[in-house]
Amino acid sequence: MAVRAGLSMARLEGKWYRPDEVFTADTHGWPGDWEGRIILALALLGQATHREPAYLDEIIERIPAHLNEKGYLGRILPHGVSDEQQLAGHSWFVRGLIEYYKWKKDARVLPVIESVVRNLLLEAKGNYKNYPTDPETRFQDPHWVLSRLQTKTKAHAETSDCGCAFIPLDGVTAAYEFLRWPELKELAEEMIERFRTIDFVGLKVQTHATLSGIRGIIRMSVLEGNPGYLELAKEFYAHYKEEAWTEAFGNYNWFDHPRWTEPCGIIDSFMIATQLWQLTGDSAYLTDAHYIYYNALSHGHRANGSFGTDRCVGAIKAEANEFLTPINFETYWCCSMRGGEGFSRAIEYGYFLGGNSVFVPFFNTNRATWDFDAGTMKIRQKTHYPYRGLVEIEVEESSLTGEVGLHLFAPSFGSPAPRVTVNGVEQAANVADGFVTVSRRFAAGDKVEIDLQMKPYTRDLDNRKNSIPDAFKFMFGPMVLGIKPPAVKGKAEEDISEEGADRKLIDFDYLIPEPKAIPRDAELVEVSAGQFEVKGTGILLAALCDVKDLTREDSMEQIVFKNHCGCPAAM
Repeated sequence: MAVRAGLSMARLEGKWYRPDEVFTADTHGWPGDWEGRIILALALLGQATHREPAYLDEIIERIPAHLNEKGYLGRILPHGVSDEQQLAGHSWFVRGLIEYYKWKKDARVLPVIESVVRNLLLEAKGNYKNYPTDPETRFQDPHWVLSRLQTKTKAHAETSDCGCAFIPLDGVTAAYEFLRWPELKELAEEMIERFRTIDFVGLKVQTHATLSGIRGIIRMSVLEGNPGYLELAKEFYAHYKEEAWTEAFGNYNWFDHPRWTEPCGIIDSFMIATQLWQLTGDSAYLTDAHYIYYNALSHGHRANGSFGTDRCVGAIKAEANEFLTPINFETYWCCSMRGGEGFSRAIEYGYFLGGNSVFVPFFNTNRATWDFDAGTMKIRQKTHYPYRGLVEIEVEESSLTGEVGLHLFAPSFGSPAPRVTVNGVEQAANVADGFVTVSRRFAAGDKVEIDLQMKPYTRDLDNRKNSIPDAFKFMFGPMVLGIKPPAVKGKAEEDISEEGADRKLIDFDYLIPEPKAIPRDAELVEVSAGQFEVKGTGILLAALCDVKDLTREDSMEQIVFKNHCGCPAAM
């Protein structure tokens, strides 16, 4: 995680993210989007990595020179008209400025936050209840400027990001949490009520917009103590998984339209899964978060620190759907910046504390200080997870005056009875709600170990509705395993049209080979961390998340296999 966060931050100090570029980079009608994403990413990464971003302060200084007369970015629309791309972009702008203020307490950004909220976001109040959803007439609505058809790269077909008006559910609720203006609450409630009526599949709504909207609903459930909102967020997340999950736990960019994944949405889904676990205690959500992070998010992270889109592996409607390959190597105009929040949140989610308890939902080598009602502990965690299931937590200092509960995640892809020791003495490992608990008055020198005893296994495809039938994948712990065939030089054709009639060349420099057949009951033998041989064949299966082998332009893995032997599912 330290490697990935460091690479991300270095990339976000490159050419496209410096003050001379940030305010003029957007050419596709998303004012506030580029500016907001980079401010948000750098503000969060600066705190997570404890390194001062090189250009962030100068970007903040230049904001006033680029605002219009009403104090926001882009054109001023007639009263009563809303532009969903402008609203979406300013959602990131508001969120970025709020996170920057929380960190730096820089009063210069307060009037900017307030002017954007008052003069742009709140101006949409009343329009959201009539957000147009009729596919035949929606572009004729005089109150809405809807997402434009656009082509950003050779590999990017003309698309409309339908539903991006609901990305601001994230920004509006963040502003409500920060400002506590009652009219923001009213706007958020209006947005949620319209959001719940949308036919995501029928309209082919952008999944990133949907997931950002879910994050706003989750925030409102917490702010208002409204269990109905939490149930709605759970319902929408389940619908997303059913309709638009790839077999590497990424997303279709649009519902019912699996052209490519989008790391912006993948990062949203990782955050949603973790937050739903936090709020419900259901460890199935936390398992999802591990799958998303160690496969979709990790594969989307590129060797140069950027993020890019991948093939929707497994989807019936996608070509070469047994293979995970890059579609667009670097999506520098959005996803690379969003990666900053992804890694920052992953670091933040390392521990959850409350009262005299600490939950350890993810495993990473680190040092941390925990403050409890009963005192303070300084600990060091050591692990090679997800390549190994052994996790060690050693107490370096302690001022505890009473017992503390240490809750360690025991995922379903590990042993149902993980091995737990305290100072070398084995303990009863009772798994409850996905966690093993060790309670004691910890002292300096105490050492707790948990061995998840993970083994390779096969798993049915997760998207039962839209993925290849009668197929499976190999996994170890949270990691999908894939075959990396040798690259075949040449140009590949990709079907990127609505009806499958147009074929355009895109920037692959290899051809998709014939998929290999491996029996479902094949025995996998570990040859190194994250690598397994199919016994007796010389075929190697490797994990998708290895920082020693980050995704490059010619990366390719076959991760979906047909059930040739007719064997029953192992898991």
